[in-house]
Formats: sequence, structure tokens, C-alpha cells
Amino acid sequence: MYRSVFHRIALRIVGFFMNLYAVLFPKAAAHKAYQIFARTPKPILRGKELQFMETARQVPRRAGEHEILEYHWGEEGNKWILLAYGWGYNAGRWRHFVPQLVEAGYRVIAYDPPGHGLNQRGDRFLNALINKNIQLDLIKTYGTPEVVIGHSFGGASAVMALHDLPRLQRPKRLVVMASFSATRPIFDEYRRALGLWYWVHLNFIRYIEQMIHAPLESLDMARQSAALDNVDGLLIHDPFEKVTRFKHAERYHSYWPGSALLRAPHAGHHLGKPEVTDAVIEFAIQGKLPQAATFNTAPLMAGHDLVRYFVGMEH
Repeated sequence: MYRSVFHRIALRIVGFFMNLYAVLFPKAAAHKAYQIFARTPKPILRGKELQFMETARQVPRRAGEHEILEYHWGEEGNKWILLAYGWGYNAGRWRHFVPQLVEAGYRVIAYDPPGHGLNQRGDRFLNALINKNIQLDLIKTYGTPEVVIGHSFGGASAVMALHDLPRLQRPKRLVVMASFSATRPIFDEYRRALGLWYWVHLNFIRYIEQMIHAPLESLDMARQSAALDNVDGLLIHDPFEKVTRFKHAERYHSYWPGSALLRAPHAGHHLGKPEVTDAVIEFAIQGKLPQAATFNTAPLMAGHDLVRYFVGMEH
């Protein structure tokens, strides 16, 4: 990920003391490593984002064990679209999407998970499983959405959520924008950023696996997308971006039956170019896929024992 020199040095200093702490207190160090990993960044809210967020009907409530803030646009009773943004973003990210979706007759709902946007109630810790469960709670509360649009962290969480839903409760369409396809590379990046010793990192991974009661490899969103054969999928990714590498989109595309992959060169991780926004809106409203997209007609089987080598799990 892009970081300033000061930020990289600060992370290394934290990692150095974490390694020393783990020598004496390995379990406490693993817990502290998780807290650093899952702590949300301080929100940065620009004026144009706040102005847009104020156009929504804001609904604070609890989703399971966590406080969230919902944003509602459009008429109640209309078919609805769920929007899920990425780590460190806010609902202002959708200001170029919502007006056209509402004009097309949809009700649109976005949300601030813990520690994001205007939602500063409760703790400031978040992970993909919490975000997935928030999305499942929204679907349980408001019924099956017509479309889900997810960016980065929000898109990966959406794949997990739809995988856990019964087939008949899944939306017709899902857009996944610049999203990571498995959790292992994220944790490896965390290890490299802090310079954690191998055994310290291993203790941290074991702590995570005990917390989720499953091996880390089970959190593979690309493999989970293999079950979404009844959901039309549009993947959008910049082949040159460095926040989430393009191979993540390729992994999704390899597994997801009938998925379409749109390359958006030089659109960055944010994917804020007008032509990208237009492609998402056209797909959401009409189900029309971009002509430039490639299509997966022969998906890999998620359970194949050699599939890791076929799709490039190395990182």
C-alpha cells in the first residue's frame, strides 16, 4: 500500500517493540497485534462528502453486536440497492451513484460500520467478518436487495455475505470493485509492514484462527464466489493499481461462474472515473455489461486440490 516514509518508519518501530513484547508475553502480543490490525483509521470527511451525506435519512441502530449508521435515499417500498464502501472511506463515496439510482426508481441504502464516517459510537475495531454480518443483518431487516455494489473491503465482505445467504435470498446482481480475494495476503502484508518475526506472526495467525474458529484459508472470497452461480457479477479493477493487486480480480474471475471482468486502467484504487461509475450504474439498473469486459465461461472448481497453483496464490 502507499505510505509516507514517516508512516513506514512508525510501523517498523511498532513492529520492533511488538517482537520484543512477544518474547515475554506471546499471547498478549498476539492480542495487541490484532487490535492494531483491526483498529479503524480516524475518519477524514470532506465538505462535499458531508453535504451529500446530509441528503440522506440517517438511521443509527445496532446490527447484531455493533453500532452502525444507515443512510437511506429514495422511497420506502421500492426495490432497493445496498452500497458497501471500502476501509477508511465514508458514505460520501457514493455521491455520484445515488442520484441516478434513485431517479431510476430504487431505494438506496448505505451504512457506516464501526469507526467509519459519522459513526463514532462504540468501539473502533472492524474486520471482514463483522462487516459481512452487518450486511447480512441489513438484508434480514430490509429483505433481499436487487443489487449490491461493494468497493474494496466492502466488496470482499459482500461476497462473503452472499455466499452465506440461501440461494433464493441472494440479489440478482453484485458489483465488486478493487476488492481483495483472500485474507492471507492481507495478513502477510501486515507482517511485512511491521517487520514481525516469523514466529510472532504465526502466533498472531493462530490467535485469529481461534477467534474465528476456522483456518485462515477458509476466508477465501474468490473460492466463495464459486457458489454465486445465480448472481450476475461485474468485477472492476485497475490492472496497474498497487493497493489491491489486479491478481485479486483475476482470482475472482477464475472462480465466479459467468462473471464479467472490466479492466479500468489508471482509475486507481478509488475507481472514480466517470466511465467506471457509468458502467456500474448501467449494470445495476439494466443488467447491461460493458462491451470491454471479459467473461468467465469455464470457472475453476473451488474444491480442486491444485487450484491454488492454477490461479496464483503466491504473493
